[in-house]
Amino acid sequence: MKKIRTFIAHPVPEEWKGIIREASCSLHEGLKSKIAWVKPENMHFTLKFLGPIGEDKLAEVQGVLKKIPVVNFKISTAGAGFFPALEKPHVIWIGLEQGAKGFCSTAATIEYQMAKLGFEEKGKSCHAHLTLGRVKKIAKDDWVALAEKINGIDLPEAEINGFTLYKSELTPDGPIYSVLEEYK
Repeated sequence: MKKIRTFIAHPVPEEWKGIIREASCSLHEGLKSKIAWVKPENMHFTLKFLGPIGEDKLAEVQGVLKKIPVVNFKISTAGAGFFPALEKPHVIWIGLEQGAKGFCSTAATIEYQMAKLGFEEKGKSCHAHLTLGRVKKIAKDDWVALAEKINGIDLPEAEINGFTLYKSELTPDGPIYSVLEEYK
């Protein structure tokens, strides 16, 4: 049986994608590290990565997701950050300030419901963020200066309306995401 690589996420508002696309050139300037920047069209707020699942399991997931109450909320940014730490970053992100509670509440509900279907529980505390890039090979870079550039991106307050189940296809040119189902 063919398996489909899947995840659940809040879509990023289109206005944010456009602003980040415009700002992305300045973020890359002067960096020596090899960074895989997320294409704006692929940006999302991950709620739960499910991994490869069969079509029968996909139908189960969709049935459960339809029953989860949708919480709409406003979002605004809290600034740049790095996982695991600024000194040795692997992930570059923008955090959510307004909307972090709504995000984490939805993530916890999805996590609980997916665990009942046999998916592994993450076990980490929730951190509402938007991944901008992943550091593939670290060099001596001024990460504080990069954080300041990211903090200078003016993303307006926006609204999150529901969540989406995505299919993820890995290709040599990067992942291709397509919508399997939206929950609003």
